[in-house]
Amino acid sequence: MMMCKWRFLLLLPLAMGTVSCIALKRDLDATNREVTRLEGRITKVESETSAARDVLTEMIGKARAQVEQLEGTLTKATRVLARNSADFGAEMETIKDQLRKLEGQLAEMSHGMQQSDAKFDATTKKIAAVAAAAGLDVPVDAEKIPADKAAHLSAVRDAFSTGRHGEVRSLGQAFIDRYPKDKNADAVHLLMAKAYIEQKQWAKALGVLGRFNEKYPSSVLNPEALYEMARCFYELGDCTDARSLVDALQSRHAKSPFAAKAKTLSDQMKKDKSRCAS
Repeated sequence: MMMCKWRFLLLLPLAMGTVSCIALKRDLDATNREVTRLEGRITKVESETSAARDVLTEMIGKARAQVEQLEGTLTKATRVLARNSADFGAEMETIKDQLRKLEGQLAEMSHGMQQSDAKFDATTKKIAAVAAAAGLDVPVDAEKIPADKAAHLSAVRDAFSTGRHGEVRSLGQAFIDRYPKDKNADAVHLLMAKAYIEQKQWAKALGVLGRFNEKYPSSVLNPEALYEMARCFYELGDCTDARSLVDALQSRHAKSPFAAKAKTLSDQMKKDKSRCAS
């Protein structure tokens, strides 16, 4: 048993540090293609946002000019009212016409600004939606993070259950930063890794899982973390490290349901050797 323990301790760092170069290149190429595609979409959306912002700025400038004109007209009206002029009626009619015209222009301007503002908000939301759909880790506004710990944890779990992978990691990291000693910190950390796994970003998931093992060596979630590590190595074509982790899981946590899942993974590796680069 001691020999197995030391064998595991020696193999785990090796497993973490020897991801197949071929598999990593395949993963990297796929990621680069996806990033290029998403950059194009986001650039297009951002250009729409910039155009909407320019229109809104122009409208604000026009509105300010109209307000200044209105103030001038009202000043003129005040002077006329203070003067007992022979052509008082004619001047007041002229002023009333100017005021009605300005009132209509300002109403039209206000409506246009509301439409532009709504379009700007919609475009901003579209950018966020594109990023979220792509699973990008968009920073979460600190004001939108629940102040209550239980609500924050619920938000992380809800984001994971609804497939908002980038939000899982952003909210999850914020939770761990705020509550590093919380009893649920390990579960949140594991969800961050599983969010990458859901997106089939195996190499990134391994990085998060490696940090999980360093931070929570005594966590009850270790069997699941070991299984997910083995799965990631297998998906990357590195069956040697995957088998080492399967063996470690089965020897250390034989009664865990993840030991049974590890056996299934091991059987799959034996049947589908073509996927193994090592």
